[in-house]
Amino acid sequence: MSKNSLKLELTGVEELLLSIEKMGGDINQAAEKAILASAKPFHQELKLAIKKHRRTGLTEATLHEPTKVQWVGNRCSLQVGFNLKAGGLPALFLEYGTPRMKARPFIRPAINRSRKNMKAIQQKTLSELLKEITP
Repeated sequence: MSKNSLKLELTGVEELLLSIEKMGGDINQAAEKAILASAKPFHQELKLAIKKHRRTGLTEATLHEPTKVQWVGNRCSLQVGFNLKAGGLPALFLEYGTPRMKARPFIRPAINRSRKNMKAIQQKTLSELLKEITP
């Protein structure tokens, strides 16, 4: 996990996942749907925030849509943000500043605004999946 990552420890989600499993649902698929759903608001926040700093659109174009969930053991993660190798490095310069430019944070505020809703979105997604498979 990179140092610029958002780590979210959730409670109550495990119980929902176990209920989904007991009802015959695929808990990995359920977890993936929940994490993808909760990443969308953060992605939207970044998309709106980078538009304010638009000059050429190159940095904005490196903001990738969160689609690939990675699994390590029983933990899943999802990368959301700018592809630094493909031209997203200026996003970090905007966020933290340079010796000649003051910082104009937009990533950390987007994290703070989105974090509040992530747990609720994940729980809602899992609850809806549980309703779908409940006889």
